[in-house]
Amino acid sequence: MPRLIPTFKKNIRNQFVRMLWSIIILFTIIVGAFFIYTNVTNERLISEREAISEKEQLVQKMNESFNDIFFRARGYYAFKDKNELNILYDQMSVFEMELQKFGEMPLSSEENLLYEELNQFIVTYRNEILPKAVSYVEADNYEALRDLSNSGANESVNSFIAYTKSYTTETDMVVNDHFNRTLDQIKFLTVLCIFLFIIVFIIIGIILKRVIQNLISPIEKLTTATDAFATGDYVDITPLKNKEDELGVLATSFYNMTRSIQEKEEVLTTQNEELMAQQDELQGNQEQLQQSLSHLQQYNELNHVLTFTLDKEKLIEDLHNYLRSIYEFDSSLMYLIDSGEFVSKGLAKETTERLIKHLEIDKIARLEEEKTFVICREVKSASNIANTTYNDYDLYTCILNSEKKLVAILMATREGRSFSSKELTDINGHMNQASIAFERIFMYEEVERSRKLNQTIIDTTNEGIQFVSKYGEVLLLNKALFNIIRYPFEEIDDKVPQQLWLKHFQKIAEESDELVYFLKIAIIEEFTNTRTMRYSIQQDGRSPVFVEVYATSVFEGDEKVGTMFVHRDITSEYEVDMMKSELVSTVSHELRTPLSSVLGFTELLLAKEIKPERQKKYIETIHKEAKRLTNLINDFLDIQRIESGQQVYSMNKISLTALIEDVLKNFQIDPQHNIRFVDESTNAIVSADEERIIQLLFNLIGNAIKFSPNGGEIIIRMQNINETVQVSIQDCGIGIPESAIPSLFQKFKRVDNSSRRKIGGTGLGLALSKEIISKHKGDIWLESEEGIGTTIFFTLPLYDQEIVENRNELTEEKTISNRTVMIVEDDLSLALLLSEELKSKGFTIIYHDDLKRAYDDAIQIPLVGIVIDLIMGENMDGWDLVEALRNHKNTKEIPIIISSALDKSSVNMDKYNVEEYFTKPYPPEELSTLLLKFVKDQ
Repeated sequence: MPRLIPTFKKNIRNQFVRMLWSIIILFTIIVGAFFIYTNVTNERLISEREAISEKEQLVQKMNESFNDIFFRARGYYAFKDKNELNILYDQMSVFEMELQKFGEMPLSSEENLLYEELNQFIVTYRNEILPKAVSYVEADNYEALRDLSNSGANESVNSFIAYTKSYTTETDMVVNDHFNRTLDQIKFLTVLCIFLFIIVFIIIGIILKRVIQNLISPIEKLTTATDAFATGDYVDITPLKNKEDELGVLATSFYNMTRSIQEKEEVLTTQNEELMAQQDELQGNQEQLQQSLSHLQQYNELNHVLTFTLDKEKLIEDLHNYLRSIYEFDSSLMYLIDSGEFVSKGLAKETTERLIKHLEIDKIARLEEEKTFVICREVKSASNIANTTYNDYDLYTCILNSEKKLVAILMATREGRSFSSKELTDINGHMNQASIAFERIFMYEEVERSRKLNQTIIDTTNEGIQFVSKYGEVLLLNKALFNIIRYPFEEIDDKVPQQLWLKHFQKIAEESDELVYFLKIAIIEEFTNTRTMRYSIQQDGRSPVFVEVYATSVFEGDEKVGTMFVHRDITSEYEVDMMKSELVSTVSHELRTPLSSVLGFTELLLAKEIKPERQKKYIETIHKEAKRLTNLINDFLDIQRIESGQQVYSMNKISLTALIEDVLKNFQIDPQHNIRFVDESTNAIVSADEERIIQLLFNLIGNAIKFSPNGGEIIIRMQNINETVQVSIQDCGIGIPESAIPSLFQKFKRVDNSSRRKIGGTGLGLALSKEIISKHKGDIWLESEEGIGTTIFFTLPLYDQEIVENRNELTEEKTISNRTVMIVEDDLSLALLLSEELKSKGFTIIYHDDLKRAYDDAIQIPLVGIVIDLIMGENMDGWDLVEALRNHKNTKEIPIIISSALDKSSVNMDKYNVEEYFTKPYPPEELSTLLLKFVKDQ
């Protein structure tokens, strides 16, 4: 069915549309007229301004061209430069073009007259004046040129220049006038625009007033009537019902609607009252159910805590929170008697501590008898916010253990609300539950203390203990077992299967098959005895660990419940046994070998007639072997004295440099070995027992020679490190395996390889050396690489704990230049004197008393100079060494200094290019001064 659209005599929509279109048309006409007028005015002003500007620019260009014409003319007159003349003609052409443009523009009468004069002048100047002037210049007739210039040709020029200046001024005035007229026009347009907008706003205001009267006011009345209806009031809208437009229809409909709503409201109000009553009843039931559910959840959580928790502090905290929530305490405190741990609510910290520390003895006794009681106190109104007095109810209850002793106390207060009998009964029930929970915690703590005590006892034993069930699972082990066998299961929270731990033993043990068999047999139920076995564990880069394990069965009554394995580290005992065996073998070998030689050569001497030469050889051999036996016995005696603390050390101030040089001089060295002593120290004075240090040096140098069976170079280097003197002895021998280095300083310890067994030895040398260095408050260590060689180091404290003043500066200078000097001298005292002087100046000293070894070192080491003594013993001449050095390419340029008691030989000095010849005795300072000069000349 088509919708019926009512018709109105006065349609609001049509009225509003007509008003809107009237405003739009009026506004469009006014704005369009204003825009057209403004645009026409602006275009006219812009056109005038552009014409003035263009004419001004053209006059300026003509002025510049005019000036340039006469400037080029004067240039030509002065210098007869054809180029200037050509430029002059070009400028005249430019000026004529600009003049033509000027003539084409709208001109005033004055401008028109100027145009004709300039046009006439430029024609006259081009055709008459300029040709005459050019001819005068070419004829060098400057007098005629001046007359031509004064004849009136310049008047037109000056007139034009004056005009351009005045024209510029006039143009500026015209522009300013034009600008002022523009401003006046803008002001007029602004006033006109404001006037038009005022008219538009007045019209819009009139229209809006009609809209408000015809539309807004009736709507406001309807709104007021609606609000009044909503609040139950009445507003008369009869005048609106009489309107013949949409608002009249709306007012009539609103009136009818209000009457209908009032009738239905009465019915709905009655129904709503019934529903509200039902809702209140349901809301009360819901709140009661939610409260019961909340209490039930809290009770379940409390039961869970009481059943499973093992933390007493958490137990009293959860119990306190539950009771406070259920029984609505205003303030409360619950604390443990033994530990003093507490939880409180509504109490200051100071109040809590006071209640705990100063609880009355009578109340404690009453709690032990009654368990729960309530005290009622009257509170004065003056001390509280309340205007009247009221009662406080203090609840005291407790948790007792099985012996009826207090475990925890609960104190709670409710202001103005007493505790009912049911509440007290429920609270007692909760406290009884808590007592059971505490008994369970006490039992657990007692069991845990016993377990920890047993574990502590087991862990304190040095033997590794491992308890295995009859099913092969590890149930218990101690810390010692971790250290012995590197057990991977650091914490046993559960049983470790047999396959897993047996696999570990099979992995680490050298005798893996035998050990696994032993462990499996001990686990089976039929095994009831005690068995023992030894096995070893190989460690990466370290000596193996030797372990003895014994197994014994554990019974509960007659039933076997498992097997106890006890692992004992017997590495020390094993090594002692091995050392004893090695000692017996070594001593037997080291004693029997020289004794066999002594007995054999002695029997030969007694049994046969032997030539004197052979007798002497036999006796020397007997003496050498007897001395070897004596040294061996002395080593044993020294070790015995050191271990018993009977070794006496006589500490004196000695020079380590002199001591090393003396030892080297008395050392018997075979031709295969070359010993080089490099002294880099600046202070080598130490406090030491000279005899023991000599013994130390003989041991260490002897080892370097002995363990370099193929010969090679042995370097003894001495230098200062901090407040010590450090000596290193480096060989090129067979070296030492890295795994054997940590145990080399033990007594009777020898590296077990075929090369060293051939060399022999007791293994006491390094142990004695370490003891000697230790007694001197020094340190000893070694570095070695098998097959490459060994370097052993030892340090001794300096006598006065300081080094020479210039040590740092000298060390820096050494790094900049080579300061190594070789001294070849058989007199040890003089060599020491020269060495000390040169070291004080920062030189490094290499000392030799053998010409052959000195030559071998000199051709290999960069030297700053060589000091040579000419007389070096029987059949040893220093000049031979000088000649050999000068003939070798590496040493022919090294400065050589002769230090001799013989008279100076000028012939040999010139022949071998000797730098200096010092005749003994001479001041050592002269030698150091000369060598310093060599360093500077490098």
